Amino acid sequence: MASKIIPIKNLTPATHSAEAEVARQLQICNACRYCEGFCAVFPAMTRRLEFGHADVHYLANLCHNCGACLHACQYAPPHEFAVNVPKAMATVRAKTYEDFAWPTALGGLYKKNGLTLAVALAVGLALFLLLASVLHSGASSASLNGNFYSVFPHNLMVSMFAPVFLFVALALGIGVTRFWRMSPPGPIKPTAASEAACDAARLKYLDGGHGEGCHEQDDGMTLERRRAHHLTFYGFGLCFASTVLATGYHYVLGRVAPYAYTDLPKVLGFLGGVMLAVGTAGLWRLHRR
Repeated sequence: MASKIIPIKNLTPATHSAEAEVARQLQICNACRYCEGFCAVFPAMTRRLEFGHADVHYLANLCHNCGACLHACQYAPPHEFAVNVPKAMATVRAKTYEDFAWPTALGGLYKKNGLTLAVALAVGLALFLLLASVLHSGASSASLNGNFYSVFPHNLMVSMFAPVFLFVALALGIGVTRFWRMSPPGPIKPTAASEAACDAARLKYLDGGHGEGCHEQDDGMTLERRRAHHLTFYGFGLCFASTVLATGYHYVLGRVAPYAYTDLPKVLGFLGGVMLAVGTAGLWRLHRR
């Protein structure tokens, strides 16, 4: 679905959809192109003359919200064009999560994700404590022997969390498929796909497009955001690898937890947990600052 090119006289903000606002701003950017080397968004933007619904959502999800383009833009507020690409992209990204969520009814929860997460954690912890009290109402701490699996048997944990994991994988898969079908990408060249995967793994575009990082404070450029994202991403990867490896130990090798501190599942889980904690704390600090 293609959108008409917006005339120059209509390049000032107006009341319209979030997608139309991104299209308006990107048409100004496409004429200027001062930021075309900053990140993944602008090189992709220069390959388009029109910005339809699918293009806008695709470009919005390439944006890492580093803010470099806003700091460099000569048309940023208080200019009458009011170009603020990071803000406009963030609004559309939220709509992407809502529009392509599965089940569809869950999409609305993104509008109040903080409250949703807090309530889910509180309810989940309460249910765990309630389940523990029901399973071991008359047990003493000595009888449990300090073993977590004495409180929650392994098979019980698997029966509870395996369906949740499968549901999340299914929901993500359906959401990505919906997004993919909205704008068929056409044939993918193997070299381009491998290059894109490599860039994504290295979080290449979190270097501001010039290798010096993102604007954070006092217009200074740092690599803090990129490093925090790396710690978070690879910390999660190590934790997931630890879980998968421990599953193999249990069901394939017959080695039942708990494991020694030097066993690979525990080493990977410890390193991943530390990286996740440090990375998310760093991102929270940058967000607050």
